[in-house]
Amino acid sequence: MGLNQDEKDFFRQLGLRLRQARIERRETQEGLGARAGISRQLLARMERGEASVALSKWIRVSSILGLMDTWNQALIMPVDPFVEYDEKQRRLDKLRKTRVRKR
Repeated sequence: MGLNQDEKDFFRQLGLRLRQARIERRETQEGLGARAGISRQLLARMERGEASVALSKWIRVSSILGLMDTWNQALIMPVDPFVEYDEKQRRLDKLRKTRVRKR
């Protein structure tokens, strides 16, 4: 089964980010490939956004280029607004039940 267009676009954008970061650091494909332990050809495939490259390679190159925030953001679980509301209500109920004695 092939990738849908959104998935292809994701890898293309990821490849462009890698390429942009590499160029901004004035690093060659050979140099970055050597640091990452991959060939220049594989790095070129990644920069073109080819999805067949192993995830570990994407992460290794991203780490070397300082782009781990991209991956870390993908791991953040979104907060369910209903859970957040229920938690807020529990805290308010607890505050309301607290007795304050007059002195």
